Amino acid sequence: MRIPYFLQGLLFGPAFIGLTLFLKIVCPVPAGAGCFADHLAVPIFLPLIFIYKIVDPGTVLAHEFLFLFIYWSLVGLLLGLILDLRKARSQY
Repeated sequence: MRIPYFLQGLLFGPAFIGLTLFLKIVCPVPAGAGCFADHLAVPIFLPLIFIYKIVDPGTVLAHEFLFLFIYWSLVGLLLGLILDLRKARSQY
């Protein structure tokens, strides 16, 4: 039995963020040089720009990673739910 896509998507967000942060930590280049994980960090942290404009920046700074994990988990959940509903057979 396969795992539903919405659960796979729900788990993909935190796994992707964790993998990117892990790659940034173990990056062998010096501090000033670029790393492969830097290119992945741009789309991950992009939703924070909109939140900083809506909510007080002091509140966002305290809960940045929590917001990112929740945001990307919900995005994965919705994409997986769309795939589940698309592949479901219609009764009509």
